[in-house]
Amino acid sequence: MSAHQWWQAQAQQTAFRALLDGFARPGTWVRPADSHVDPLLMFMSTLLDESVSLADPGCLLDADQRRLLLAPSAPVEQARFVLLDGRQAPDAGLAPALGTLESPEFGATLVLCIDYFSERPVEGAADGAADSAGTTRLQLQGPGVPGRRELFVGGLHAGWLARRAAWVADFPLGLDLVLVTKQALVALPRTTRIEIQGD
Repeated sequence: MSAHQWWQAQAQQTAFRALLDGFARPGTWVRPADSHVDPLLMFMSTLLDESVSLADPGCLLDADQRRLLLAPSAPVEQARFVLLDGRQAPDAGLAPALGTLESPEFGATLVLCIDYFSERPVEGAADGAADSAGTTRLQLQGPGVPGRRELFVGGLHAGWLARRAAWVADFPLGLDLVLVTKQALVALPRTTRIEIQGD
């Protein structure tokens, strides 16, 4: 699929349905229909437009991608979508929007770029929350999760999970989290309970 084709309505509709399914089933991998499409581009191009603000303080999107998205730039504290590197520790003063009791839907969506997802622990890994290869084992519960679901992620700094727990503590206030790699993405809404296994 060419870059031109990706921005057409049919491709965008297919991506939108896949993203809806991913948010309805937290912890499941969402992959672009075309393996040549970056999952980050799939997510951003489907959900952002001129009416949806974006903060990309680390300039993780290149200039061409940023131009095509059309989304206005905003400070992290005001942006509806915030894109950051999940491999780096969160800044102490980071304060994305959490919505209000009257309008919890104004809580941000935090998109973190990480290294990989795995269906099982990395072979030879040590016991504990993060193995010797940097894989963290998460256990998920909540709406859309039948019982419990395990998710293994690589390259996610543990500080993000601690901050996320604080940000969603006063539900319905909070934010939604999306983890994205070069192959897939995973949605973790604020209603999803996350436990780090091995802690």
